[in-house]
Amino acid sequence: MDSRKYRVTVVALLAIALAAPGCETAGGSAGTGAVAGGVIGGIIGNQQGRALEGAAIGAAVGGLAGWGIHKYRTRQTKTAEETYKDYEYEPDAGFKLDMKGGGVSPSVASPGGKVTATVQYATLGAPPGGVQVHEMRTLKKDGEALLVLHDETVTREDGTWENTLEFQIPNDAEPGTYTVAETVIAEGQRFDREFDITVQ
Repeated sequence: MDSRKYRVTVVALLAIALAAPGCETAGGSAGTGAVAGGVIGGIIGNQQGRALEGAAIGAAVGGLAGWGIHKYRTRQTKTAEETYKDYEYEPDAGFKLDMKGGGVSPSVASPGGKVTATVQYATLGAPPGGVQVHEMRTLKKDGEALLVLHDETVTREDGTWENTLEFQIPNDAEPGTYTVAETVIAEGQRFDREFDITVQ
């Protein structure tokens, strides 16, 4: 398995492992993540002929799953009519997706603290029954993806939408700058934004 496939496999499997801790405390979910990571690492290591080494690596990386998700909320902040007015949108203009805003709060946090990531976007000209929108948030450090915080495809009618994701920083998180990369995709249109969190 080459290094790129290795990283993709770790990120994908950690996303699955992350679902298990849910709303546990930071310590509890970090422990669960380490165990899950050990299993994942063992699988990867076995594929490379180094099961024990893989399990050790997996346990260390799996601790990242301690970034437990606590709350996820979504709401429509403006009706279709209000959004049309904001954009001076005409019905014959076709579908339009726009990422209106986003961010993280607080941008400076301590281990054990909670951070809220927010994303806002508008959908205009959606077909009857709504449009499929892919929302994703990825946690990065030093440009490398650590884990997927949120990855979901939802149906949206026309309007302005906002969703917030609250997650907890593990007590043993390494100090430094982390990045939350937010992505919104619909009908071939894509928007990406990144916001930094300083853990100290």
